[in-house]
Amino acid sequence: MMFRRADNVVKEVVDDRAFLLDDRGVEMIVLNPVGTLVWDALDEPRDATAIAASLVDHFVDVTLEQLEQDVEAFLEELREAGLVVAVTAR
Repeated sequence: MMFRRADNVVKEVVDDRAFLLDDRGVEMIVLNPVGTLVWDALDEPRDATAIAASLVDHFVDVTLEQLEQDVEAFLEELREAGLVVAVTAR
C-alpha cells in the first residue's frame, strides 16, 4: 500500500524532530529523528518497502526486513491519526 502526506498537515522541525499537526488541530505528533526521516521520504507517494530501502543505509544494526516492518507500522499509526492517506498505485 502506498501512502502520501495528508493535505494541510502543518510541520515544524526543532532539533531534528518534526512536529505534525493535522488541519483540524486535533492530532499533534512529535516525531523522533527516524520518524522525521520517514515523513520526509513521503515527498511523493511511496510504500513501506521503498521508504525502508531509501533509509536502510542509515542504520547499521537493522535489517531491511525489520526496517520495512517498522516503517509499515509507523505509516499505519500516521494513517490512523489522519496525517497520511493511502493511495492507489499509478
